[in-house]
Amino acid sequence: MLDRVAMTIPVDVTNTISDTAREAIYRADKTVMPSQSADWSSSIVGDGRFVDASRCYRFADGMSAYLPLYRSRLGPDLLSVFSSPPPAWGFGGLVSDAPLTARHLRTVLNDLEQLSGAAVKIRPNPLHGDLWSEAAVGTRWTPVARNAHVLDLSGGYDAVWTNRFPGKTRSKIRRAGKAGITIVSGRNEDLISDFDGLFRQSVQRWAGKQNEFAWLAGLRAKVRDPKAKFRAFAQNTGGLVTFWLAYRNDQPVAGIMVLMDRNAHYTRGAMDKRLIGNTYANHLLHASAIEAACKAGCRHYHMGETGSSTSLAQFKSSFGAESRPYAEYVHERIPLLSADRKLRAVVKKAIGFKDA
Repeated sequence: MLDRVAMTIPVDVTNTISDTAREAIYRADKTVMPSQSADWSSSIVGDGRFVDASRCYRFADGMSAYLPLYRSRLGPDLLSVFSSPPPAWGFGGLVSDAPLTARHLRTVLNDLEQLSGAAVKIRPNPLHGDLWSEAAVGTRWTPVARNAHVLDLSGGYDAVWTNRFPGKTRSKIRRAGKAGITIVSGRNEDLISDFDGLFRQSVQRWAGKQNEFAWLAGLRAKVRDPKAKFRAFAQNTGGLVTFWLAYRNDQPVAGIMVLMDRNAHYTRGAMDKRLIGNTYANHLLHASAIEAACKAGCRHYHMGETGSSTSLAQFKSSFGAESRPYAEYVHERIPLLSADRKLRAVVKKAIGFKDA
């Protein structure tokens, strides 16, 4: 195991980067996520609750990189939380113009420890999970275990359909078409409204499955994901976000929100359990988005956080997506985040919360 000094690389660090330089780094990174883009950053800042605090790194080995980083706007600086990215805004972590190593990431972790404020939190690309784990060994950063699923799109849609979709999944996709399910994608107000309606309904259903108070789940969803946020995604992210809706007899039965650029990220999903029946509309929805991602040249289709949910893991695996255990990393001067995690754990235990 390398020690703390041996793991670092000399680096110049600034908190400014030109749009041109940032775009060049973004375009050079083959694993970059849409939520690490400049357009997504503008959307986060435009939300009004966060300030851009991104860092730019120029390493002695010639690599250039940036970390999309945000500081909470409210409260005194002493209690500020830096995050990459803020909760419910996708994945963050380092974007680079050459392949990352654990030494690059250790250097970044050391730099972030010097920031003022209460805490720093990084939720990295799950594909880089092993590198972040190696980089954090022996540091004061606390790993919080996560699990996501990612589908490899190499070879294009024909290869995905033939070699990664199991036979049962292909059959379900065909059955959805025969059941009269039609797929519509875009960013217009009608699609946003239909998706939002399905999402609010799903929040109530999830609350019931998780033994959570429905009113509390609904309130949290309105704060975290209001309809205005979905509208802003459609209007202010440079075409990164597409809403995919499945209709049956002209009624919306399921919807997903997908970020797509160099790679794709399915980040929200919802459905009307009663109307969807056994049509397998969700299978056709994802197949349609995956096909579009392949045509756009994406290398991966990220299916998002899975946690310990068996049903979610089974659904995502049914498309050939593989489990990618990783961790979120937290460094605290004042234990605000750890206190929040402990409080949430106590509340979940008290209400008998269950992963859906």
